[in-house]
Amino acid sequence: MIVVDASLAAKWLLWEADSQAALQFLGRHRDEICGPDILFVEVASAIVRRGNMDKRLGEDALRALDKWTQSWRDHAVRPYPVTPQRLFDAGKLALALGHQIYDCLYLALAIELDGELVTCDIKFAEKAIGVWPRVRLLADVAG
Repeated sequence: MIVVDASLAAKWLLWEADSQAALQFLGRHRDEICGPDILFVEVASAIVRRGNMDKRLGEDALRALDKWTQSWRDHAVRPYPVTPQRLFDAGKLALALGHQIYDCLYLALAIELDGELVTCDIKFAEKAIGVWPRVRLLADVAG
C-alpha cells in the first residue's frame, strides 16, 4: 500500500504546483493508495480555505468538495480509521520528530502497513525519513 498525505491529495483537486504530477501518480497507483481517515477532513479543509480566501472561487470550491466527498464514497482512496493505537503511535513519532501529530498519523500508518508514504511536504519528509526510509517526495516518484 502507498499512504498519501493531504499535501499530495489536495493537488488532485486544487490546481497547484505539481498538480499534474499528482494526478499522474494517482492514475498509476489508484488501487494502492490509502490514508488515515483524517486525510478526507484535511483535504476538505484545504478546499474550503481556498474558497474562503477568494470568494470568486466559491463555485469551483463547491465542485471540488463534491468530487472529494464522492471519491471517499467511491473508495478512490482506501481510508483507515484513526484508532487509539494509531493515535498513540503517531503521538510517539510526533514527540520524537518534534513535528505535528497530524502528519505523523500518515507516517504511523505507512510504518504499520510496511508501505511507502508519499508527500509533497519537504520539511516533513526530511524528518520522517530518519525513522522510515520509505518516505518519498512526489517529485522523486513522479514521471
